[in-house]
Amino acid sequence: MTIEQANQYFAALPDGFASTEQLRAAFTAPVQKVQFVGVAGTAGKTVTARLLAAILHAQGIHAGLYHAGCRPLSERICIDDAPVDEGLLALTADALSAAEALPQDAAELAAAANCFGAAGCTLAVVELPDAGLAEALPGMPVCAVTSVGPDGVSRSVERLAALAAGVMRKESICVTAPEQPKSVLSELIVAAGKCGCELVVPDPEDITFLEAEKFASKVDYGGYTVPLAFLGRHAAGSAAMAVELSLALCRKGFDVTDDAILEGLAAVENRSSIRVISQRPLIILDACRTPQQAAALLRVLNMAKVRHMSAIIGLAEEEGAEAFFSALETGLTPEEQKKDKSTMPGMSENPFDKVYLVTPAGGDDEMTVRLTEKAKYHFDAEMCTSIAEAVELAHANTRRGLLVCGGEAAALEAAELLVNS
Repeated sequence: MTIEQANQYFAALPDGFASTEQLRAAFTAPVQKVQFVGVAGTAGKTVTARLLAAILHAQGIHAGLYHAGCRPLSERICIDDAPVDEGLLALTADALSAAEALPQDAAELAAAANCFGAAGCTLAVVELPDAGLAEALPGMPVCAVTSVGPDGVSRSVERLAALAAGVMRKESICVTAPEQPKSVLSELIVAAGKCGCELVVPDPEDITFLEAEKFASKVDYGGYTVPLAFLGRHAAGSAAMAVELSLALCRKGFDVTDDAILEGLAAVENRSSIRVISQRPLIILDACRTPQQAAALLRVLNMAKVRHMSAIIGLAEEEGAEAFFSALETGLTPEEQKKDKSTMPGMSENPFDKVYLVTPAGGDDEMTVRLTEKAKYHFDAEMCTSIAEAVELAHANTRRGLLVCGGEAAALEAAELLVNS
C-alpha cells in the first residue's frame, strides 16, 4: 500500500483493548533488540517524550520516537529526529493488515516498534495512551508517568494513577512529574513498591523558570539551565522529567552527557503546548484539555500581562469540562480551588473578553451546546458552528488576539486555517 493508504488504514482502526499476547504477536523479531522508554500519564506526554528524544539525538544515540495523537501516523513516528521512511511504514502497515486485526492504539504501537526494530534503533521513546500496552514491550529500563489528572472519563485520579502505573516493571526506573496530587503520588509509590520499580520524583524546589512578556522562557533544573520553547509550570516539570530520565538511562548503562542534555532541551521546537504563532495580533495555540493544563496556560498569560483576548475552545469530552473552565478562568487547579473559596464563577479577572465554543472534527454538536451553557458561568460565551466561524468572529471582536485550546484536534484545525489565511 502507499503511505496515504497506510495512514488511512491506521486512522480507520477502531478503539479497543488488545491483550499483551496479541501485541507481542504483532512484533517482528528485530523489536526484541530495542530498549524502550514508555511514557504514560494524562498530560505532558508529548513534550516529555520529545525532549528526551532530542537529548538522545544530541548524544548520537540511534533512537526512535512515537507520539499518540491526531496527526497522520507517518508524522508521529520519527527515527533520529526525522520522520520515519514512508516505504518502511507502508511495508509495516501491509504486514499488520494481513495479520490479526488490532485496535488503533495497539496497532500504532506495533507499527512504530516494528519500524524501530527494522531500522536497528538502540532506544525508542514511546507515548502510551494505554499504559497496559507497556507490558508487551520487550525491554524497558526506564519509564515515565507524567502529570495525572481528569481525562474526560468518569474515573478518579487515584484510578488514573493506578492505570498509568501499568508502565512500571521490575528493576526499571520510573520518573514521575513534580507536583503530582498527593493521592496520585501515593498510588504511584504503592505501585512502584509492589513491582520492584524505583520511583524518581523531581523536587519542585529545584526548578526555576523565567517567563517574559514576549513569551520567552528559561528553565533551570538542578543546574541544567536552558532556553526552552515551552512555557509554564508544566513545561518546567517536563524539562525536569527529561533530565531525570536521561540520568536514569545513564544508570542503566547508556552514555548521556550533560552537554547532550543541555543541547537537546534547547533544540526542541514547540508544536503543541502554549504555541505562540504570532505576536501582532497575538495568536496562541494550545492542545490543553485538562484543568491542570488550563491553569498553567492562564498563569503564563497573566505573567505576560495579556488582556482582552478571545478564546476558541474545542473540547471533545464533557467530563471534567466544568473544572477546565474554572481553571481557565481563575488559574487554579481543582485541588487549589478547594483551598481557595474567595472567588465565585464569572467574577475573576482573566485575559478573555469573549469565549467561543466549537465542535472539533468528529465531535458532538449537542455536547458543545451543553458545554457552552457550562462556560457561561465563567465567561461571556457563545457557540459557533465551526472553527472558521469562530476565528472570523474572534478576529472581528478582539482587541489583543486569540487563543485556540481544548485539544489537539481543535488546535491542528485552527493552525491549518490560520496559516492559510
